[in-house]
Amino acid sequence: MNARLKSHLFLFGAAVSLMIPAVFNGYPLVYSDTATYLDSGFTLEMPFDRPLTYGLFLRISSLNGLTLWTVIGLQCLLLAYLIFRLVREILTESRTWYFYGFVIVLSLSLLTGISWTASQLMPDIFTPIMFLTAILLITGRLSRREQLFLYLLFFLSAAMHLSHIAFNVAFLTTVLIAREVKLLKLKSVLKISPMIILLTLSLATIFITGSALSKSRHIFLMAAFVEHGIVKQYLDENCATKDYKLCAYKDSLPEFAWQFLWVESGPLQKMGGRKETKQEFNQIIKATFTSPRFIAIHIRESLKATASQLVRFNIGDGNGSFPEGTKLHERMGLFVPHELNAYETSRQNQSSLVNLPWIIRLHQVVVAASLLSLVLLFAKTRKVPPDHLFTAICTMVLLGILINAWTCGTFANAIDRLGTKIIWFIPLLAVLSLNLIRKLH
Repeated sequence: MNARLKSHLFLFGAAVSLMIPAVFNGYPLVYSDTATYLDSGFTLEMPFDRPLTYGLFLRISSLNGLTLWTVIGLQCLLLAYLIFRLVREILTESRTWYFYGFVIVLSLSLLTGISWTASQLMPDIFTPIMFLTAILLITGRLSRREQLFLYLLFFLSAAMHLSHIAFNVAFLTTVLIAREVKLLKLKSVLKISPMIILLTLSLATIFITGSALSKSRHIFLMAAFVEHGIVKQYLDENCATKDYKLCAYKDSLPEFAWQFLWVESGPLQKMGGRKETKQEFNQIIKATFTSPRFIAIHIRESLKATASQLVRFNIGDGNGSFPEGTKLHERMGLFVPHELNAYETSRQNQSSLVNLPWIIRLHQVVVAASLLSLVLLFAKTRKVPPDHLFTAICTMVLLGILINAWTCGTFANAIDRLGTKIIWFIPLLAVLSLNLIRKLH
């Protein structure tokens, strides 16, 4: 058996390993928002609060509703391929890099939340796919065909979610700055032309996401600022002189952003919804962004939200039961009726998915141990010639995790699901660092 065929077989095995939670569940994992993505993909009606991209991906990759298993299958295959490609970049001297790639993906699947995100019918998986694609393009030695494929994959991934524009602009700008820091000496590894192309592609996704962003930005920002306590403080100080409709609810604002957005008895719905509140919410947002005092409060609360998001990455967030009578059950029956029985009898919908506390604790220990091992490694190797490629990858990964926490915590809300999708990069770095230790000995 030649090496090419072996690498393809190991890649397929790695992709299957990422589907372990779905296989154990008896069906792909779902979330309440899965209903909206199914609806948008099969009716081709754009939701007001998200682009059409992932809905179309669901429809196409499910073969027009034949099965939703192929959706997570493709998600897992793309992610496994990118991890394999990264392993190949680092283990350049190994002829069996694909075997190590398989072991790494399998280990991550069993010991981190990567498989949980990959097995879920949500666009969350395209954040790490987009992130890995950017890392490979910036640092990798790629053929022209690989570059074209990765640029296309990056663009499609960036267009999957409204948060990706802010993430990419912040990430690529920060990496450009890091490239110029003499202490890190990363100029020889971080290629500037791919960064410019990636930044351009990120901004170009506004043609796909712009409509949803324009319609929903004010309510998402307001919800985040309600959770941060900024709105309550602003209304307490200004309702005596300002005729805001929101003043009637200032003493009953919900604690969390999701409550402000989705609870039907909340102030947003009582005020008429997103259209009726747009002008007033934008006035309040602008007022807090142009007041030096409230700018300082924004910065303080942003730092707190970022810190909160950094330590929130437990699996199972939002993966409850969605039985008959829920919107998701209705959409499943409408668009994938022949899989409705498998959906209904899944462990998730029987509320017996897994013993989550035990697995959550394992994931926490793995992340903490991986982070500690990286710290010890860099302390040990600070007096030896650095591996510039691995240093560059570590720098980008740590910046990406931090920026993900900042964008999610500041402009949305700090929840476990948004941390789970990217925190597994820490154990990935720890495993890849073993190659550096081998070189030292």
